Amino acid sequence: MDAAAAEERLKGTLAADKNEILFSQFGINYNNEPEMYRKGSVVFRDYQTADMPAATAAIAGDGAETSKTQKEKERKRRSKAEIVVQHVDIIKDDFWNDRPWLLGSDAERYNINDP
Repeated sequence: MDAAAAEERLKGTLAADKNEILFSQFGINYNNEPEMYRKGSVVFRDYQTADMPAATAAIAGDGAETSKTQKEKERKRRSKAEIVVQHVDIIKDDFWNDRPWLLGSDAERYNINDP
């Protein structure tokens, strides 16, 4: 069917309905498909919170001013962040709890800003 007919067929259906259509018409069990096709792809800079000494100090709230040397080390660490592609569910909180720097409000808290 063309795009308009497919859209009309799926209009108002829930996930369970779509899963049933996939299985009954095409023999595809959605739950057996690779995560890449079920979740999509997410591309982001990966910072390991264990490698964030400045962030740890900021979170601890010790009030210590970051020295020029510490700031330079932090800048270099940020520039080495790894770009990763993952196939994960970004709707659930686990993704965001594991990567709080992706939320704009936490970027300052973790001393992460794009160089």
